[in-house]
Amino acid sequence: MKIAEIKGLVERQPFRPFAVRLNNGAQYTFREPRDVGATKDYHILVFFGRSEAVRIDTDSIVEIIERQ
Repeated sequence: MKIAEIKGLVERQPFRPFAVRLNNGAQYTFREPRDVGATKDYHILVFFGRSEAVRIDTDSIVEIIERQ
């Protein structure tokens, strides 16, 4: 279910911001489509920040937060 939910958020048109909280306490907010990348099966996400890129295994996501 988590993968289907993430895929829906990433591919939603128009894109709306969302955040993920990880099991280590880190949180990443995807504010625009350019902030997110994913493997074809959506098991790995990539957060592209201003000067960083973070690989996120979807198994480590404990919460998905939809932003307005």
